[in-house]
Amino acid sequence: MKSYKSEEEFIDIVERCLKNNGCKTWREIVPDSCESWSMPWRADLIFFREDFGYIGIEGKNIRTLGQGGVISDAVDQIENKYRKQTYLKGNMIGKWGILVPMECGYLQKDNVLATNMVKTFLRNFLRKRYNICLLEYSPSSKWRNEGVTFDAMTPNCIKIGGENTYGES
Repeated sequence: MKSYKSEEEFIDIVERCLKNNGCKTWREIVPDSCESWSMPWRADLIFFREDFGYIGIEGKNIRTLGQGGVISDAVDQIENKYRKQTYLKGNMIGKWGILVPMECGYLQKDNVLATNMVKTFLRNFLRKRYNICLLEYSPSSKWRNEGVTFDAMTPNCIKIGGENTYGES
């Protein structure tokens, strides 16, 4: 079972996947209005591709379901610090998401039902209450390439990578 030593390591992996699939990425981005601050706010990751525009992400490396407060902190950061700011010389970020590992620790690979229930709850709660989406990373397997999904299970779902490799030699 894959586990991540740090939030930074996990975001590094997701950023590489995004870049490998044609996205431009920026890490630890300071909002335009905070650039002169001695301790500016920093969004963990912003990525862009022409077909969907800019997406801002707050990443957290949670290891147990008892870390709901960490997700709450991520929501607060997006709502109270990042959402109303401009980035990269005047760009408003219209889509925001939270990135947490879903394939390690508390969500065992052999407990697909529990994993899907947690994902469904987080997706629906974050989207309905805060208009924040879940960015879901899927590592590669023998059947598919690694990929990410933003706002899964909706008409606005954005899939990046994750192509089926079944039957390829």
